[in-house]
Amino acid sequence: MTPPRPGGACIVDLPAGYEDDAPRHAGFGALLAAVLNDPRCGGAARRAATAGWLTRHQLDARTSSFAYWSAAPADLMTVLDELRNTRLPSGPAGEAVLDDLRARQIAAIEGRGATPLTLLGQLLERAARRTPDTDPRGTAGTLAAVSAADLNHAIETLLTRARVHRDHPSIPARPGEPPEQPTARDRDRAGAGATGDPAPDSHWRGALEIATHPGCDARVALRLPIRPPGPDLFPLTVERLGNGPNGRLHHALRHRHHLAYGFTAAYWHEPGSSSIGATATVAPQHAAAALRVLDHTVRQLARGADPHETDLARRRCRAENLAALDGPFGAVDDLRRQDLGEQTIRQRLTAMAEITEIPGLTFLARPPAAAALGPFTQEQRRQLTDVYQEFQ
Repeated sequence: MTPPRPGGACIVDLPAGYEDDAPRHAGFGALLAAVLNDPRCGGAARRAATAGWLTRHQLDARTSSFAYWSAAPADLMTVLDELRNTRLPSGPAGEAVLDDLRARQIAAIEGRGATPLTLLGQLLERAARRTPDTDPRGTAGTLAAVSAADLNHAIETLLTRARVHRDHPSIPARPGEPPEQPTARDRDRAGAGATGDPAPDSHWRGALEIATHPGCDARVALRLPIRPPGPDLFPLTVERLGNGPNGRLHHALRHRHHLAYGFTAAYWHEPGSSSIGATATVAPQHAAAALRVLDHTVRQLARGADPHETDLARRRCRAENLAALDGPFGAVDDLRRQDLGEQTIRQRLTAMAEITEIPGLTFLARPPAAAALGPFTQEQRRQLTDVYQEFQ
């Protein structure tokens, strides 16, 4: 018999994310989270620091989510009240704390493109979308416009609408009001992935972005718009490309063409827009060739998978989903999915086990998005441009 998981955890969701920030206060949600996570402001952060709780924060488009784990689950019974007691200190002390939190957030913004993988992701997003390249943490100007009074008021108002998810019966959910129902926008996101012709994506751009970055390696990425195959098929389809040694990327990039050892695969989905893509880390002189191989390999997903490939994809997805349950927040994360009407890990595993065939993808007649980052010469940049024009 499996012993029970030690300790207990809870998640407190505040119903406001970075998309809820007013334009002149962009980054407000991230700054508010910094206050709620700072022991200098008291509340749950100070209790966590003194009691040895494990903590985690995630800022999403419409939610700011705070997770807490304690070896003694009953300690978390008052976590919502303790969060309500969080305040910036009054007077100059509070202004000093706020200035420090602003400075840390500005440093994080400025370091946004410090790693090649992060910068490549930004380039690929710019190549794919017409939406402005903004940071959910705001700018120095918008953060300066946020006052201590603004933040303290937000704590008072948002915590009255908080939702608590728990993995232990001694941790109470929010008393009083019934749980908030998902908005139409949330339901659209949760139900995304229906088959059929997608609505026209007015934000899709489709272009090549190249940026110079020092180092001995280069990175290339490609993203192709597709008709969504269905929510349960998305992860299986990505695993046909593979983030490990049994996928198509490994065989194409390493064994067949001897171009790269490092690669990733991913998909993007929101209502009206779906795409799939891959990246590779290569020597700069191989960047153009690698981009061509990525395009060919991804487009081969238009063909269905054989039973062996389907089984491998299922096994990799199963391992990834089971790994999501590990760790102190694994169980409460899954209960949160259940509370929000999303697929739980058990439901995902059941759905994938019932899939016996992975159909081919349908690629849309829209230009691909491509990005390249590295210490390129002018000749190498020209080669990348030529390869991209082959895709048009």
